[in-house]
Amino acid sequence: MDAAEKVAAQYSDMVYLGVGLHEGYGSAQRMYVKRGYIPDGTGVWYGEKVCPQYADCCNDDDLVLYFSKALNKKKRT
Repeated sequence: MDAAEKVAAQYSDMVYLGVGLHEGYGSAQRMYVKRGYIPDGTGVWYGEKVCPQYADCCNDDDLVLYFSKALNKKKRT
């Protein structure tokens, strides 16, 4: 993750990632939170679209919550 964030910081001040919501993604969910990622505020996504409130969905690999993290970029001289 350190290496991926370092590369991402060369292109952007912010990094986004999606993580599944079923228990198979539990370790990843915990790791991202511990590394400072927070939900991006768009809610739950299903099949690459925001899942509307009260919509039916399936708790499979397509049910995702997106997180973001601000990256500290040093000013280039």
